[in-house]
Amino acid sequence: MNNLKLIDFKAHKDLESIFFENKNFLLYGDNGAGKSSIYEAIKVVFFKDRLSKLIQVMPTPAEREAQKQDFWSKYNNKNTGNDFQLEINDEDYNTFNSENYQLFMLSLDELQINKGIHLDILLKKFYFSFDNIDDFCSTHSDDIENSINTVLQSFRENIQIEIDIEDDYAIKIKDTTRNLESKVEIKKYFNEAKINLVLLLLVFESIKKVQDISKKRILVLDDFITSLDVANRTFLIRYIFDNFSEFQILIFTHNVYFYNLIMYLVNDIYKTSNQWKLANLYEINGEHKLSIKKSLGKVSKITERYKNGIKVNTINCSECNNKIEDIYQNVDINEIGNQIRQKFEVLLYEFSKLLMIGGVEDSKKIIERIENSKNIYFYNKKTASDLLDELYEVLSLENPQNLQNSLKTKIERYRQNGFSDIQDVVRNLKLYQKVTLHPMSHGTIGQSSFTTNEIEESLDLLEKFENYIKDLIDSDVDGA
Repeated sequence: MNNLKLIDFKAHKDLESIFFENKNFLLYGDNGAGKSSIYEAIKVVFFKDRLSKLIQVMPTPAEREAQKQDFWSKYNNKNTGNDFQLEINDEDYNTFNSENYQLFMLSLDELQINKGIHLDILLKKFYFSFDNIDDFCSTHSDDIENSINTVLQSFRENIQIEIDIEDDYAIKIKDTTRNLESKVEIKKYFNEAKINLVLLLLVFESIKKVQDISKKRILVLDDFITSLDVANRTFLIRYIFDNFSEFQILIFTHNVYFYNLIMYLVNDIYKTSNQWKLANLYEINGEHKLSIKKSLGKVSKITERYKNGIKVNTINCSECNNKIEDIYQNVDINEIGNQIRQKFEVLLYEFSKLLMIGGVEDSKKIIERIENSKNIYFYNKKTASDLLDELYEVLSLENPQNLQNSLKTKIERYRQNGFSDIQDVVRNLKLYQKVTLHPMSHGTIGQSSFTTNEIEESLDLLEKFENYIKDLIDSDVDGA
């Protein structure tokens, strides 16, 4: 996929085009931010024929048309009441030809099971580009069983599986250390994390077998990893990177740790950052906004665009109490104002996500949390949650020596001494956001009622905020 645009589709009234640029895509957004709506939009684009089969057949043409309208209207944005529009690669989804694509979609909700697992039933739950699942299972069950057991060993798991072809491809899970096995009441004997690991491997190994290298292969994963053990999250995402490197991978998550884990693997382990687009999705004042990393660029880039404007003249304005106005040529002040405001919002969300001081919520609430916090704790990409774990470990030691000093040492290592400075920066940016940035965003091209000092001070403050975050994570945050 190159790009996707949603208009009046579910949570999104008019989402800016998502420019995947045929790259992998990692999207972070809190619950309710609109991730699932994007997931559903992709499903409608590529599986509209399959979805159409869910429409109940009615006896008369008029009733059939009414039923069809009712079915598709559930995807409309409830606030606008308009019929939704979707565009894929700059083309209406109704005319888009998906024959050259092979798409596999997986979300956590679709992994839920009742008692047992049957491979064919499991695969039929997902929106996959499979031709005949029954034939596939009869052909590949043995290979899938062997490959999954090999992967489980590499994950250092003490479980193995068997696929019982005679019992409708039922999956038996065996614990080799506890001498347990079951294929009916598996939830009684195995925890959810192990069961979900088996489910995911069944799905991924099946995709590997059915993939068609002559087509553009896309793997879309929506909050699929939340219920796994922390260690297995790392194993599984590396397994995905290693086995689906020829796919375009789209990952949606609300889990900060998982988002940061993927960023770490992409940037530091696999060094494939040029193959990924990173984005945040959040809701501000009831509207869903998407921020693509590097779409705005560093603050210095905004400053450069601003300074490229040429000041032509300075005049007195009698209608505004002789206020001095600067007249600019070749600079879109409205756009500069929007970029400063958007950059401030983006940095706020990156800061809150990094430190988990409020999640992805209204920027006003994030500012309030920053203003009211006495300290923040962050050390070597670890947050206050990691500090609590370390403090608990110290308290759990038998006969700990110098307990008070040990606890203080841990705390001081995490405490960010420069936080009071960044609080002042955010307070001042908040002032400019209210007094300057908001009017600027609705200003007049070529002429403005603000002073050059105000816009330049806003840019200086933004750069301080950006550098503060950069120092925290010791990495590039341009575009956040």
